[in-house]
Order: sequence, then structure tokens, then C-alpha cells
Amino acid sequence: MRISIFTTVLLFFTITQASVVDQMTLSGYYFGKNLVVINPLMGDHFAVESVEVNGNKTNDEIQSSVFEIDFSALGLEQGQKVSVAIRYYVGEQKPLVFNPEALEPGSNFSFVTATIDRKTDELEWIINGSPGNETFEVEQYRWEKWVRVGSVNPTDSFASNAYHSMVIPHYGKNLFRIKLVDTKGNIVYSPSVRLNSKATEVFMEKTTVTDEIVFSASTMYQVYDERGIKWFSGTGTSIDISSLEPGRYWVNYDNKTEEVKKK
Repeated sequence: MRISIFTTVLLFFTITQASVVDQMTLSGYYFGKNLVVINPLMGDHFAVESVEVNGNKTNDEIQSSVFEIDFSALGLEQGQKVSVAIRYYVGEQKPLVFNPEALEPGSNFSFVTATIDRKTDELEWIINGSPGNETFEVEQYRWEKWVRVGSVNPTDSFASNAYHSMVIPHYGKNLFRIKLVDTKGNIVYSPSVRLNSKATEVFMEKTTVTDEIVFSASTMYQVYDERGIKWFSGTGTSIDISSLEPGRYWVNYDNKTEEVKKK
């Protein structure tokens, strides 16, 4: 009799526990991707009891160990706000949404074009969408690497979704691009823009110096020591290196790199 009572109580507890329903919710926006749900088995049934999107119960096939919440079947538009409620029976394991980032935006804009006015050396670009509050970075390929040469605030649009920035080409072949890092860390680049400049080639007057490096014309420059530590960078016709220890240094300028010996 005691065993029968115990069995009845245990069965009642198991049935009662299995009938307790909890809910998890997710919110975000629809960007053309479905949510994937991992649905643990609880005895003779699966954990998920029902799914609602924006308050409406879906027709997703939830009697499976893995299923998708199919937003495309709900007639949602790209960018539409969604709220997802997953009701599930309480047990040892909860359902798991495998890809919650599907409701988060990637980069919310893209570059359409990037061009350069060869008469004014003005770089222009057009975008789709909105860059938010992040700053556009103008980069130039110099000295076998991309170097930041300017920045533009996204509010400084001279026309709808159009921006521009003055650039200073070096002698010969130039390559420019625009870069933006959004708040989520997504990095978006514009198409690269090429320019063959007729700017005057710049030279270094001496490669063995005491206190100053002098150029034949104003140029962008960087000075590194043999360990790769950068000591100076800027734009000008000369660099005061009197504070540096004697030794060998590498100078990036115009479109070239040269070694300098400081006495």
C-alpha cells in the first residue's frame, strides 16, 4: 500500500512539473533571417509548447528537436520590429535559441559609389542607409599599408547621403578608400578609388643628418626606428629629430621609404 501511495505521489509530481509552463522572450528586427530553436525532449514530448511573434501564434512545426521560427511566412517587412515569445514546459533543460543575433542588424548602410574629382582632388562618396554617429575615415594606400589621411562627420552631408573630403595625392599612382566602423564593430569599406597624380615628386635632401630631415617640398611623413617604433608623423617640409638618439631610422614620405642615419 505504501509503495502504491508513493508511486501515485511521484507520478502526480512528475505530471505537475511537466505541466508548468514558462516563457522566454526575444526582441529585435527582422532582417530576412529565421531563428533556429533547439528543442529538448521531455519524456514523450518536446519542451516548446508554443511560439508567438508580435502576439500572434505561429504555425511552425515545433514537434522536433530543432525547428525554425519562419518569419517569412508571417509577411514581415525587412527592418520591421519583432517580439518573439517561446512558451515551454519546465524541465531539466530549456529550449535554446541558436542564433539570437539574427534579430540584430549588421551594418545598416552600404557604400554605393566612390569617385575623385581629378581637377580638385576631392574624394566624393554616396551611401545607402544611415551611418549613425560614427565617423567616416578616409584612407590612402602609402608605404605598403593603408594610412588614415582624413575624417568626415556623418552629419556633414552636402547632399542626401553624399559626402566629400579633400585629399592630397602623392607623386604617381594613388589609391584611396573610405572606412567606417559601426557601433557593433562591423567594418565597411567603400570601393577603392585610383588616381594617377602629376604632383611633383618629393625628395629627401640628405640621408645622413644631425638634427633635421629636410624635404624638397611639403609631404606627409612618418619616422620609425629599427625596432619599428614610430617617433614622428605629420606633414611638412622638414622634421626636427634633434631629440632622437644617434642611429639608423626609416622615413616614409611621398610614395617612398628611405633609410636615414642620424649622427
